[in-house]
Amino acid sequence: MIFKNIGQWDFEKKQREKKQIQQSKRIKMVIQTIQYFLQAENQQSTLLQQKSFKYSYQEQVVRNQVKIRNRQLLKQLQKNKVVRQKNKKQLNNQLIEDDQKITVENLQKLAKKRGYIYYTKEQFEEKNDNNDTINFIFENILQKRNCKIEKNGNDYEKLVYKGNVLQKLNQFKQAILYYDYAIYKYPENFQAFFDKANALKSLNRFEEALKYYDYAIQKNPECAEIYNIKANVYQSLKRFEEALQNYDYAIQKNPEDFKAYQNKANALQNLKKFEEALQYYDFAISKNSQYADIYNNKANALQSLNRFEEVLQCCDNAIQLNPENVRALENKANALKSLNRFEEALQYYDYAIQKNPQCADLYNNKASVLKSLNRFEEALQNYDQAIQKNPKCAEIYNNKANALQSLNRFEEALEYYDYAIQKNPKCADISNNKASVLKSLNRFEEALQCCDQAIQKNPEDFRGFQNKANALKCLNRLEEALEYYDYAIQKNPECADIYNNKASVLKSLNRFEEALQCCDQAIQKNPEDFRAFQNKAFALQSLNRFEEALQYYDYSIQNNFEDDMVFFGKAYALQSLNRFDEALQYYDYAIQKNPECADIYNNKASVLKSLKRFEKALQCCDQAIQKNPEDFRAFQNKGIVLQNLNRFEEALQYYDSAIQKNPENTIAYYNKANALQNLNRFSEALKYYDYAIQKNPEDFKAFLQKAIALKSLKRFEEALQFSDQAILINPECADIYNNKANVLVSLNRFEEALQCCDQAIQKNPEDFKAFQNKANVFYKLNRYSEALEYYDYSISKKPDDFMAFFNKGIVLQSLNRFEEALQYYDYAIQKNPEDFKSLQNKAIALQSLNRFEEALLFFDQAFSKNPEDFMAFFNKAIALQSLNRFEEALQYYDYAIQKNPEQADIYNNKGVALQSLNRFEEALEQYDLAIQKNPEDCKAFQNKAQALKSLNRFEESQQYVDLANYLYAKQTSKINNTQITIINHLKYPSQVNHLKK
Repeated sequence: MIFKNIGQWDFEKKQREKKQIQQSKRIKMVIQTIQYFLQAENQQSTLLQQKSFKYSYQEQVVRNQVKIRNRQLLKQLQKNKVVRQKNKKQLNNQLIEDDQKITVENLQKLAKKRGYIYYTKEQFEEKNDNNDTINFIFENILQKRNCKIEKNGNDYEKLVYKGNVLQKLNQFKQAILYYDYAIYKYPENFQAFFDKANALKSLNRFEEALKYYDYAIQKNPECAEIYNIKANVYQSLKRFEEALQNYDYAIQKNPEDFKAYQNKANALQNLKKFEEALQYYDFAISKNSQYADIYNNKANALQSLNRFEEVLQCCDNAIQLNPENVRALENKANALKSLNRFEEALQYYDYAIQKNPQCADLYNNKASVLKSLNRFEEALQNYDQAIQKNPKCAEIYNNKANALQSLNRFEEALEYYDYAIQKNPKCADISNNKASVLKSLNRFEEALQCCDQAIQKNPEDFRGFQNKANALKCLNRLEEALEYYDYAIQKNPECADIYNNKASVLKSLNRFEEALQCCDQAIQKNPEDFRAFQNKAFALQSLNRFEEALQYYDYSIQNNFEDDMVFFGKAYALQSLNRFDEALQYYDYAIQKNPECADIYNNKASVLKSLKRFEKALQCCDQAIQKNPEDFRAFQNKGIVLQNLNRFEEALQYYDSAIQKNPENTIAYYNKANALQNLNRFSEALKYYDYAIQKNPEDFKAFLQKAIALKSLKRFEEALQFSDQAILINPECADIYNNKANVLVSLNRFEEALQCCDQAIQKNPEDFKAFQNKANVFYKLNRYSEALEYYDYSISKKPDDFMAFFNKGIVLQSLNRFEEALQYYDYAIQKNPEDFKSLQNKAIALQSLNRFEEALLFFDQAFSKNPEDFMAFFNKAIALQSLNRFEEALQYYDYAIQKNPEQADIYNNKGVALQSLNRFEEALEQYDLAIQKNPEDCKAFQNKAQALKSLNRFEESQQYVDLANYLYAKQTSKINNTQITIINHLKYPSQVNHLKK
């Protein structure tokens, strides 16, 4: 570590020695140059004295000639007074012009001599860091001048000259002392007053400067330059009207001086009177068409009027006059940037940088263009170069932070906003921008603090209020957000963005009509802003006014064909109108515009699901997951599609992923419960319905589905409680009343069930399910005519629903109207060819018509649709039994038992078949199994009694007859309070006790 430090010290020492050598060479060169200029000055002074004598002699000659000519003219003018006056004016003007020419020539030569020395000083100041050395050399010049002044203290020109040299050295206070001395010695000469005013102006002591300009004007009221520079001081004080008056005086004194016109144009530009400014720039050009700065300034005025093509012409004129003019190149680049001709703009920024590589603004502006081209890394490099050239400029740090924000490098952006604030703590814009980044980082409280700082720095800037409103909106403090949007509108009632954002908040508060009004105001302020039309479409969509929404989406698309969200919104509106094919088309447009947006794939998957194109829907879900693996909605949607494909186990996996991504998402818990319910895992389903309710106690669907799950578990009273809770949350939902009616039917509370059906019909007269449910209740009450009537209502509401036809077939079958029943089963099969129950019931109806062979065919079709349904095998066995094909019947009873070994009727009927084959012992075994499965079934006891009788076991037979009678009486509600009496009359009370148990 010690060796390393010694090496560094040696290296630094050598570098210092090298710099000292270079510096001494520069100082020698400066001294030689100054000595040369001093010699030149002495020579120039001698020449000037000679020429001054020559000019004085010439002036005297001219004056004598004028006197002679005046005498001659006076004689002639006595004859004609008008002619005399005219000629006198002409002669006086000529004399003045001659005087001015002589004075101007002398001043120009003197200025050239002085200016060359000042120029040399400036050049060396730029090339040498040690300005103290340069100042020391010029102090030597001043000392020599002091020696001359001491020899001739009354030399007015030398006093003023020394003051001017001091001004060039930025020693303004010392310069003022010399001007004061010159004024004291020569109070009638305007030059000292004028130069002192300039020195005061350089010290920003503008009011004092104005006083001395007025003194100079008193001494020389005809000097246009004094008015011109005095007007410039007024501009610095932002007293533009007074500046304009003085420019007018300057023009009046010297109508040929282009600078007065140019400066007046600048003042008009500061007053934003751009058209008038352009007129005066044109006047200036007419006076001097070879001065590039006029074209530059005119270009600025045209830029303010967005007349960019004319700006380019002016810049080209300036560049043609002076190809080295950096301002012209920069202005042209700015105009090209405004025309979005970014590549050309970059080219001209590069030209300007070649001419002036030390100008920070050029790198700053070039970076801005690169940012517009999304070439952010290059932009950052140029911002770094700009900072290197001008590390004190807050704007550059601010712009770099903006670029970092565009790259989502928010922490770095905050760092540079802090640098910008350090450089310019009073700038509200920087605080506003910092607030925007903090909002992107979800650090909303800090964002609010920044907005408050911005408002404090500039209470008249609407952006501070607007940004604060945006942050409050993100915190769901919507009422406060509205308040600050209103403040922003007060500050800038013409800004369409504020109305747009306010409309968004009103939409979130479900105040859609007010939101629409805000959208209309935004459209009025800026009819070209597609967002206003888009926001209005969103609001109309929220009001279910989808057709109107589509119109505004179209307006938005006309104004901005490249925005994916407009196509996305229109697709969603079409989806809401069940115009699925058109919706798909617009989702595809949205994907073309933004192929990385996961939401579009999610919604497209939803449309494909509605079209039952499930495989393609799964593909869209996979694309959504690929685009955004952290978006829970993609996993959730895939689970829903898999559920529609009856792939419930896979669906559960994706619901679990959705819950993992967002544990607060109610829908994932709800859908997982649904999938478990479809798998008959009702207890687990209840647990997930509880999670859904816990996450969102206001979601009536979770209560409704939990009630359905409880009904499946035959926990009917609890099911009713949850149905009632769902009704409390949403008393207008017809589905809740429908499901409650189903629960009441299960409890045999048919009249209450009918009331619930009526309430469902009242809530939604177009809901076919309510009519169908009421028909089902009437069927349970054996009120078949009314049941048929309500099935017809259901069919009229939804002719495509097969269940109404199926259920009507059952009612007709119950009325022994088998032919009509067959007709409605055919309708049901036509509507849903995959429903095995319709095929099975048709087979049963055919069986009732003794059309057994046909019945067998339909049972076979039912097998093919659902091989796991025991009823088809069971019913086919009955049909075969009816055809006395007992052996085949037994085979199908065995198939049915394999499918459902707990069903007592199968054993009972199998026993009957065996009994028909006189296989009584086997029959008795089947009857015992039937009784074991269902001790309440009187048919099994009755059939066993018959079998025992066939075996001449009469005592046992009578016992089972009595039990059968008891059970039959109990089932037909003929046993109430007389139950004990009946039991006492039975011959085998022990069997009765066993039965009761």
